[in-house]
Amino acid sequence: MKSLLIILLFFPSLAFALEYHGENTIYQDTVWQGDVLIDGILTIATGATLEIRPGTRVRFTRIDTNGDGIGESEIFAQGRFIARGTAEQPIVFTSAAQNPAPGDWGTLNMMLSEEGENLLENCLVEYGYRGFHAHFSLARLRSSTFRYNQRGAQFQESTVFVQNCEFSRNFNGLQFRDSKVVIENSRIFANNWGVRAVFVELQMTGNRIEKNRTNGVSLRDSKLQLSNNLISDNRRGLYLQRSSGAFSGNRITANREHGIYLEESVVDIQGNLIAQNGRSGVKIVDSGGQISNNRIEGNGEYSFYNSGSDDLEIGTNWYGTRGRTPAVMDGQTREGFGRLQIAPPLNQQPEVKVF
Repeated sequence: MKSLLIILLFFPSLAFALEYHGENTIYQDTVWQGDVLIDGILTIATGATLEIRPGTRVRFTRIDTNGDGIGESEIFAQGRFIARGTAEQPIVFTSAAQNPAPGDWGTLNMMLSEEGENLLENCLVEYGYRGFHAHFSLARLRSSTFRYNQRGAQFQESTVFVQNCEFSRNFNGLQFRDSKVVIENSRIFANNWGVRAVFVELQMTGNRIEKNRTNGVSLRDSKLQLSNNLISDNRRGLYLQRSSGAFSGNRITANREHGIYLEESVVDIQGNLIAQNGRSGVKIVDSGGQISNNRIEGNGEYSFYNSGSDDLEIGTNWYGTRGRTPAVMDGQTREGFGRLQIAPPLNQQPEVKVF
């Protein structure tokens, strides 16, 4: 049975309960509570667990020895990392700078940390380069906020569950590859990019993906299950390249360019509201799948824009009023584009159970 080292703040007059300078390693189970300063790289060794109690504030100094503009102070976990705050007493990971900026410190880094699930619950993570990073690790992010980071969270070769979190005002909200990721009931808001991923299996349910300056969700060579999400006021709502999946029960509305952009992808799109997008509801480039029983209405120029060379059959959908046909750009109006074969519209509005 490993000994348990408990660090408590007994002296309120002290600035920090605990300080780590330079390179340090935790070899035994350790608990933090109070104010902690990380001035360098702190490693959690394999076999050790760092537990952080509610109300703890962890600050990182800005160190940039190679002048690349990225802070280097970080926690490097090869053991387990458990940061469990409460709604009333969240745990804060932030910059120690008087005038903090994104990238002041490195990351909460889970590296080869697969002995058990790493956890952030009721935490605030801000001003890091990568607020949270997992590589060959298992992690759960729950009821936490990631803001003002270069990348709110980044994963590689990991399994990660994200629940009831907020990613706001980061350059990239979430970025990951070669991973299995579930994102539920979270808000991805006002980032430059919302979600960017390659070679992943991604399930997204009940999220609000709004006001991201580029794309709400961008995937390449991936599989996506998308249900009951609001995707609104991004440049493009969804952009898939060489990917597959199924979309149902989503509200994909008021995106500035295209609601859905499919490039060499195969997707089953049924039972969604696709409305008020600036250029088109669905843009298609050499893609396939089923598009039926959706409400596709009020999009700026086109319901469907086929700029690829392949033909595609479009199923029955509702286009705003009884008997209305969709506005289309395809090979019938521009030479070299594939043709869209569109089934007659639905005569009554389908029951679309959207988020």
